[in-house]
Amino acid sequence: QKAYGESCLSKTQTYEWYKAFKEGREEVQDLPRSGRPSTISTDENIEKIKKTVIENRRLSVREVARELEMSHMSVRNILTEVLGMRRVAARLVPKELNFLQKE
Repeated sequence: QKAYGESCLSKTQTYEWYKAFKEGREEVQDLPRSGRPSTISTDENIEKIKKTVIENRRLSVREVARELEMSHMSVRNILTEVLGMRRVAARLVPKELNFLQKE
């Protein structure tokens, strides 16, 4: 660890990789996992949220989440991070508009 600092594997991780390769693993890429996908930000969900908000811009984030059966934080993240929207005077509007365009 002196030579590589924080970017080197720990002793435990090294033993786990050694064991995996000894048992026949040949690739270092992650193996496929079962279960729910780690993200809800699919193109389909983004379009659903976009359509819902355009139909009624006065809906709260919680109301949109309830209507689409998604978590509040997922809807909030899609609205702010993906669609670039924010709340102005109880309406969802794109972040890039100037004051006159928001009315």
